[in-house]
Amino acid sequence: MRENSYRARKQKTAGLIRYSCGILFMLFSFCYLYFLQGEILAEAQFVYSRGVTSYDLFWGAIITTIVLQIVQWLVAMASGLPSRWHAFSYLPSMLILAILTNVNKEVLVSFTLGEWVWIAPLVLLFYVLFVFVVRKFCDDYNVYTFDLKSQMYPNYIILFFLMLVTGSIPKTPDVYHYELKTERLILEKDYAAAAEVGEKSLRTTPRLTRLRMYALERQGLLAERLFEYPQHYGSQGLLNVADTFFYNRISSQDICAFLGAYCGKNVKSASQYYQLVFTDSLWNQHTIDYYLCSLLLDRKLKDFYDELPLYYNLSDTIVDAYENLPKSYREALLLVGDSDYAIQGKLVVDGDTIAVFKDKDFVMQFKEYHERKAGLSNETERINKTHREFGKTYWWYYDFNHLAEGELRKR
Repeated sequence: MRENSYRARKQKTAGLIRYSCGILFMLFSFCYLYFLQGEILAEAQFVYSRGVTSYDLFWGAIITTIVLQIVQWLVAMASGLPSRWHAFSYLPSMLILAILTNVNKEVLVSFTLGEWVWIAPLVLLFYVLFVFVVRKFCDDYNVYTFDLKSQMYPNYIILFFLMLVTGSIPKTPDVYHYELKTERLILEKDYAAAAEVGEKSLRTTPRLTRLRMYALERQGLLAERLFEYPQHYGSQGLLNVADTFFYNRISSQDICAFLGAYCGKNVKSASQYYQLVFTDSLWNQHTIDYYLCSLLLDRKLKDFYDELPLYYNLSDTIVDAYENLPKSYREALLLVGDSDYAIQGKLVVDGDTIAVFKDKDFVMQFKEYHERKAGLSNETERINKTHREFGKTYWWYYDFNHLAEGELRKR
């Protein structure tokens, strides 16, 4: 009778351990795959299938978690670990999870497992030895069997440790995650969300910048919000015709198609592409903004001023023609004209008053920028202090961006 009670209590304890550990593992696996590593797996599936298949973050996380749980069940049955050490049956599943999510551009391009080629077999070998030792020398029929806490807590500690190690293995930079998430949101046509990915970070990459700008122009906001984002790459941050790598779900050809025409193999630069598109009358409003913004990013103010009237009707017959230009264009025009008049909101070129800006807040902001810049003699201090207030304007970009990248990254 006592033996039957003992066995029933032992089975109940073992059941509680299995189910609680299973729930904790599945919650961890799903959240880890869906919220943190889903973009990596989506990119990997696209690359390895050569674009034939796609990855759904939700169902991908569900299916992968179920498969990993099945692996754990099989390992648990094969290993026969005592209840006190049950959590170690999740080690192979955690190992698979770590390998799946430890992906970067090198792994994708080379299709290699990297150091996992020798690390994984070594871990499994030690695991087999550990199971052998535990089964041979650890007696599950002892006093601990009657104490639920002494059985549960070690398992939870082991499981937490395995989660911690698994989560700390991937070394993928945040900006790469931003790239992949932005790319996915663009493919889902959620351009507003795509443009906001990683918006609080000063760090960026050429590809992330191009994707953000593409998402902005999809909303018709490129010229309006261009300098709200870090711009470290000039016009290359808008369009790089050489960006045709097979592992990119959105390539330069996709952007070029949106701008009016695919880019031919003989086209070697974005400026050459713009010239050809305008010559062949294949351009659209998006092409215009890309072209004009590229001139601003390369600090070609004179070229910008000369080209702007060719694509925007700035005739005196148009009411508030200059006033209604996108923000970046209006800011650039104040730098083109005479600076003494510019702080009054007047665009004066070669003694001729071209336009008068009526937006008082806009004019006041430029005046404050001009005064703040003139009032700081130390260059480093001037770069950083003006950036805090005016870092999202073309004025700051034109004066300081080419000098400031290193200084801002030290902050």
